[in-house]
Amino acid sequence: MKKIITLVLILFTAINTHAQLANTKWKGTLKIEEDVPAFFDFGSDTLKITRFANNAPIENMIYTITDSTLTLKKTAGQSDCDNDVIGKYKFWTNGDKLSLKLLADACEDRSSVLDNTTYAKFAWPAEAKVDETILKQYPGDYAMDDQHKITISLENGKLMADSKTNLEAKTTLYALSETKFSFHIGEIALEFIKEAGDKVSKFVVHQDGKNYDWKKIK
Repeated sequence: MKKIITLVLILFTAINTHAQLANTKWKGTLKIEEDVPAFFDFGSDTLKITRFANNAPIENMIYTITDSTLTLKKTAGQSDCDNDVIGKYKFWTNGDKLSLKLLADACEDRSSVLDNTTYAKFAWPAEAKVDETILKQYPGDYAMDDQHKITISLENGKLMADSKTNLEAKTTLYALSETKFSFHIGEIALEFIKEAGDKVSKFVVHQDGKNYDWKKIK
């Protein structure tokens, strides 16, 4: 009976430790030639590291957790690490902080970036519920100038943004209010502006403390 209880406790501890990181998001700064604000997105067994400002990929990895050891193995990315090279890091959480410390990693490209780093837990703002009749007012083509254009569409009850010049792929817009939406890319939001008669005339992109007007052209 004692052996069964001990086994259950070990399994519970392992699951609880893994749950500290599984399906969580963290933000911090990586020193990759220069300071790069980065976004850590842990799935159930995958870790995607991207640039916070524009969601550009830095590294994709698979991870496992044993006790307080985080084991990483690259699947794709910018580092010179071979995909079969394993990195081991001691990790711990303290409130909304995640810290990593190198234990062993033959890939210096990875260890030099991750050793002795700390990240803050991150969550996107809660999504607001917006009636689809309101969302239907926003689709169309918008332009900041002749070289920068975005198409807004409504698909399955969600606004989508698509641009060959400003976005790497079609991107979901998450409602913050009836008129304001987040890209979930950095801290970029857009706000639809209506003129007299409730007709949408443009949207304003809010990014890094600056505002950019995109007029509706179609």
